[in-house]
Amino acid sequence: MSVDGMPPTRFTESQAAQQAAHGSTYTQFMKPKFARAPIKEAGRVAYLGESSNLSLLVHDKNGSTDVVHYPLPENIRGTRARLTDLDNMEIEILHQRGAFLLPPKQLCDELVDAYFKWVAPAVPIINRSRFMRRYRDPKNPPSLLLLQSILLAGSRVCTNPQLMDQNGSTIPAAMTFYKRAKALYDANYEDDRVTIVQALVLMSWYWEGPEDVTKNVFYWSRVAITVAQGSGMHRSVENSQLSKPDKKLWKRIWWTLFTRDRSVAVALGRPVAINTDDSDVEMLTEDDFIEDEVDSPAEYPPDPVHVQFFLQYVKLCEIMGLVLSQQYSVASKSRRNNAIDLTHSDMALADWLQNCPPEVTWGRSRHHFWAALLHSNY
Repeated sequence: MSVDGMPPTRFTESQAAQQAAHGSTYTQFMKPKFARAPIKEAGRVAYLGESSNLSLLVHDKNGSTDVVHYPLPENIRGTRARLTDLDNMEIEILHQRGAFLLPPKQLCDELVDAYFKWVAPAVPIINRSRFMRRYRDPKNPPSLLLLQSILLAGSRVCTNPQLMDQNGSTIPAAMTFYKRAKALYDANYEDDRVTIVQALVLMSWYWEGPEDVTKNVFYWSRVAITVAQGSGMHRSVENSQLSKPDKKLWKRIWWTLFTRDRSVAVALGRPVAINTDDSDVEMLTEDDFIEDEVDSPAEYPPDPVHVQFFLQYVKLCEIMGLVLSQQYSVASKSRRNNAIDLTHSDMALADWLQNCPPEVTWGRSRHHFWAALLHSNY
């Protein structure tokens, strides 16, 4: 019991039980067979990089393993256990923040549709078929944190008058969804790590102003990258025990984070957070956008234009990173301007433009939004 503001110095029974569970978790990691255990939940994955001491404990009899992603043991709490872990005060705060409130069904549907039409192609981080299946199922709804984040992003592109204030702005509505999502995030309401990364990416759709460094796209993108790297999303999952649909989703999430990192760095003049030398995630292909499950086809097949847009956007962001490193990094200021570097960048851009697929090639006679957006970045 705390006295005069001092924190308690003894574990409660629940805290002691939790510590014991954590101890048994590390024991699980010590078993080599743990490296080959199936991963049933993509959001409950432990990542052990090669330099970690713990990685030595899961080596096979030959002293090596090609696995860096491991399933969390069953005794670690799952997503649905989160609400019971919150105390009454935290739950009351979430209620006061309106975190459990949703718009009327018709407006909610419209916001979700707007998100998948106008936002998702630029950040393909959600398996739409899976999400919509749960969105329509009141007995197994999607993550509340993710849904509030989708509503936030959707509110930035939806033109429903119900979202607008007297000046025709949707910013107050976006702020409401942002505060609800942030309250859930701050309360650790969600512990599915994939869901958390998805929500963090979408929370960057709210920006208070240029003077704020903790409520903008730069901040939330960096937090998303940190959580993703902690879960090993920057590493190849080809040899992992993730399901095929989850492998595709993880790749799309990582390359989305890469594009956000490079584009934000260019737009705001900030340093990049992702060092490509630390990542071995394979380049995306058209196949990575097919969301078919093992036993059923996807309800929403990929749109060829959206697929080509993102594939070409990733390539363009790679060139952005090259230009930032060679021309705008602090280290480049101490070097002489190298004509070869400039030529290299120019050639890369020219090659990108020449090989841009017709589906997303912009032209005055065949103008459409995604081609225009892509070429505006060019």
